[in-house]
Amino acid sequence: MEALADWVAGELGDLPGPLVMVGHSLGGGVALELALSHPHLVTGLVLLATGARLPVPAHALERVRVDFPAECERVVRASWHDGPPELLGRGVAAMQSLGQATLTADYTAAAAFDARGRLDEVGVPALVVCGAEDPLTPVWLGEELARGLPLAQMAIIPGTAHVPQLEEPAAVDLLLAAYLARLELTLGEDPGAG
Repeated sequence: MEALADWVAGELGDLPGPLVMVGHSLGGGVALELALSHPHLVTGLVLLATGARLPVPAHALERVRVDFPAECERVVRASWHDGPPELLGRGVAAMQSLGQATLTADYTAAAAFDARGRLDEVGVPALVVCGAEDPLTPVWLGEELARGLPLAQMAIIPGTAHVPQLEEPAAVDLLLAAYLARLELTLGEDPGAG
């Protein structure tokens, strides 16, 4: 996760900031690590379907090795509470196109990540958003994350799983708009501050 956060920091280059980092699932771990290891770059965090740790069962890694296509299908289907078949099919195809090595690396990075002991170091406001029916990053992981962050608010989106931003985009958009408006008010008039 540290290497991913360092890569993101390098890619930000000369963008004016600090910035609000938005991350979903593993990307939420990267955004959180970025706030910890490069705090000068981050004004706020929006953390979707993620946690301060991202447990991956050992049998999931074994499934990637033994039957990669089936594991891709399992993950995509688990990501939606009630996903349209065409989107599920596109999601499975997209995940398979990334390859077995990528999914193995993602699972390995997630399983090794645990920022619980450092959450009190995050000095920026955070919005934690969870899908009420998420089996991959259950609500309790979001609650644990929100409790540990000094300046966090949490929202649980009913009727969604691991991709609340796709299942209920209007609700997530409203939450983000309210969070960003509140953050802008707290930052004042400085246009380079967010």
